[in-house]
This record gives sequence, structure tokens and C-alpha cells, in this order.
Amino acid sequence: MSKEKIAVIGAGNLGQAMAGHFALKGHQVSIQNRSHSKIDDINSRGGILMKGVINGLAKMEVASYDFADVVPGRDMIMVTVPASSHADIARKIGKYLEPGQIVMLHPGHTFGAFEFHNTLLGMGIDTLITIGEIQTSLITCRLIGPAEVMASGIKTRLPISIFPANHGFDKAELLFKIYPTSVKAPNVLKTSLENLNAVVHPPVTLLNTGRIDSAVDFLYYWEGFTPSISHVVQALDAERLLLADALGVEVITLQGFFASAYPTKGEELWEKIRSNEAYRKITAPKSMKTRLILEDLPTGLVPYSSLGQEFGIPTPLCDAFIDVSNAMMMTDFRKEGRTLENLGLTGQGADGIRYFAETGKRIKRSADYAD
Repeated sequence: MSKEKIAVIGAGNLGQAMAGHFALKGHQVSIQNRSHSKIDDINSRGGILMKGVINGLAKMEVASYDFADVVPGRDMIMVTVPASSHADIARKIGKYLEPGQIVMLHPGHTFGAFEFHNTLLGMGIDTLITIGEIQTSLITCRLIGPAEVMASGIKTRLPISIFPANHGFDKAELLFKIYPTSVKAPNVLKTSLENLNAVVHPPVTLLNTGRIDSAVDFLYYWEGFTPSISHVVQALDAERLLLADALGVEVITLQGFFASAYPTKGEELWEKIRSNEAYRKITAPKSMKTRLILEDLPTGLVPYSSLGQEFGIPTPLCDAFIDVSNAMMMTDFRKEGRTLENLGLTGQGADGIRYFAETGKRIKRSADYAD
């Protein structure tokens, strides 16, 4: 495998895990983080210590707080920050991007590539940049110490998509070499409509609010994902499936995902969740101000609700969780989040949205497919 130059934006759980895995595979890796402490930890240790299913001390070529040190000259820029920060990252790295690079949103959540693309266009940056999305995190991981990561599992059969789809997968082939069970998705609508975090995290978190607010220690999936909550999650997932059908996108069910991505047991969804060894030690947050709400509402349920409004498809559970979260968090996730309106896709219809995913161009008139 030829060496490639990879930049990782974000030195959280996933960022350090990905940077470590790439480096241990022999690639030249630079990593950036806005807070100095994590970068200082990496430099002090002399790399990132990987444990679990990935082992070794992974040395970084560059670990810096400055985008100028890590982005120029890289073949791939892997963005691992919360999806709610994608537009901000686009604004910060835009001036350093070079034609031919690929920015991989890991994960993209729903319409991440669209938002990133629109942000770059707003800066006057030509879209010679390819943008990719990964359905969810390729590695199940947690930081267990300074510059020390426990990787408990590597997911299989995760879709990876490219925007615009007509750019092809050439620049993303490295991912399929390192993660050979990954799947090439036809376009970003596949990864966007398979944003399963949106249908799992908000309901599980909101329906465990009492325990989380009380800062009680409990296992998020193994104890928080009860049979009753499982029924709610599956009903919310049914709304997602209707939206995907309206767009003509074939997507996996939540049940199907856990059956294919992990070795699990049982017929019921809650049984599959509770038998997933990669989830065994994942603890619940100690505050409702968690990315399980602050990220998965504006970049997941809000765009799903927006699609429902566009196509006249009722999404009562989706809307209810948004409304409850708005009241609980005293904010307006619909205003903050990704909608067809702020993505410039209102009135494009299913054909127009699919065409945009394929070409990066919008339909102005029914017979006019030019920007």
C-alpha cells in the first residue's frame, strides 16, 4: 500500500483513533485540534498509544493547533469533529484547500457534504474539492488517557459516499484498502438517510433524562436501551425509512445495521444492542448538554423533519423529539439545524435533490439543469 499524506481534523475519541490507525498502517499523518491540551499530550507522548483491536504507538508527522500546519499538501483531510461544526471547519480550512484534495466527513450525518459544499461556495472556493461522507464512525473507540485510545471494534459494511457522486471514488480508495468491508454508496443520499445516530441517540438520551440529570452512572446502551425505549426507537426509524423511500434511496433498517456491522445475538433490537460487546463499557453522559443531543438534533432529526415537510410525509415522533429538546435545552434546533431551505434545496423535489447529489448542481427550471 503506497504511503499517503492524511490530515485529521479533531483530536477527540474518533480523531485520535483514526490518526493512530492510519499512522500504524504506514501513512504520514498530521492531526489538528483547537484545544492545546490534546495536541500537547500527543507531542509529549511522542504519538498516540492505541490499545484493543488496534495496537501500537502511532507516531504523528505533525500534531498542531494550526490548520496551516496540517492541511496543505495532504491527499485526504479527515474531519472528525461533531457534525454541527462542519460549516465552521469549512470556513477555517477553506483557504488552505488545494484542487484534487478530498475532505472526508467522518461521519457526515445528514446532508453534511451539502452544507460543507455550500459553505465553500459562499467563500468563493471552486468545488474542485471532493467531499466524502462516512455513514458513522468506522472505529468504536474511547480515549482512556492522554493520547491513549481504546479501540473496541471496527465496524463492517459501512457505506462511504462521494459528493458530487460524478467525481468518483479514486481519491477515497485508501479507505477501502484499510477498511475492505466498507461499501461504496451510490451518492451521499445513502449515507445521509442512513444517519442512524439520529434515530438512536436522541430518544435514548431524552428517555433517560432523569438518570442523566442526576449524574447516575449507567451503561448507555446496555442499561439505557430498554425494551420499551427500543420500541420508540424502531417507530422513529420507520419514519426515516418513509423519507428514504420518497427520495428513492434504498437504506438499511436499524435492525439490519446492527446485524451486519457487529457480531450480535437475539431477534429483538434491544437484544442486539445489549449483546454488542463493542458497546459493553460505553457509559452515559453526565449532562444533557451532550453531542447525543446537540449534534444529532440539528444534523439528524431536523433535516429528517425538513424532508418530511417537503414531501408531505408526517414525522410525528421526529417532530416531538425536536420540540421536547427545544424546550429542555431552551434553544431552537430547527433554526440552528440543516434544513432544505438553508441548503438551497426547497422546491427541488426528489429528482432535484438526487441530481444535486450526483452533480453538485441545482435545478432552476424543469428543463434547465445548469447552475
